[in-house]
Amino acid sequence: MVNSILKDLVVLYVEDQKDAQDELKHVFDRTFKKTIVANNGDEGLKKFLMHKKRNYNIDIIVTDINMPKLNGIDMIKEVKKYDKDVKFVLTTAYTDPEYLLDSIELGVTAYVTKPINIMQLLEKIEYAYKQKIDNDKLNRIINKMKEHNIKEVEEFFEILDKETKKEESNENLYLSDGFSYNFKNKVLLKENKTISLVNQEIMLLEYFIKNSNKILSYEELLQAISINSSENTSLNNLRTVIKSLRKKSSKELIMNLSGVGYKLILE
Repeated sequence: MVNSILKDLVVLYVEDQKDAQDELKHVFDRTFKKTIVANNGDEGLKKFLMHKKRNYNIDIIVTDINMPKLNGIDMIKEVKKYDKDVKFVLTTAYTDPEYLLDSIELGVTAYVTKPINIMQLLEKIEYAYKQKIDNDKLNRIINKMKEHNIKEVEEFFEILDKETKKEESNENLYLSDGFSYNFKNKVLLKENKTISLVNQEIMLLEYFIKNSNKILSYEELLQAISINSSENTSLNNLRTVIKSLRKKSSKELIMNLSGVGYKLILE
């Protein structure tokens, strides 16, 4: 089943090898909203600018590096002059550290080495579209590559994965009974499973987290789940939201202090 995010993407695919191009174009046509194909970097840039002129946004550019007329890195540099938000995924067997450093500085966050694993490529495309590496993270990766004289794509992947895991761990707060909360996506997590929350559950849980291990009165919590100041939220409504949070996570997550309020219990 195709991820709903991928179904909405417009992808520019730049590849000079005809066999590889035909194989992936067949997959892309069944996966994305629209796939535009170019045979080299120069043609890729021209097609990008043509669509840009028509106000037709391209979400992802999937490109080889080593191509005639204009290589992938130089094409990306030109594209970035016109659109800083477009995302890139490199498909390459190229391991020159100079190219890797150039691509990182340009904000390229995903590589797939040839021969291409199609499922891995689709995962990298989804990742590239969702993620945006900040300047601090880029600088850390660049400095580590220079410090350790990185020369292989595999070594680059190791550094990128470590930085990504570090970033993800900062986004997750561990609760109790194996559950954690992801602030970025506003979901509960357990054993790689995602548990969705409704708006009032998110508001209440984040208020609890900000005031963890404190006893919070009913009045405070009622105010925390009020969408606006004019809304009259009842104690029964509060109890319903807490009951729902407990059902989705752990019965031990929120402690009830009868007649006083509630308390979030963290590990």
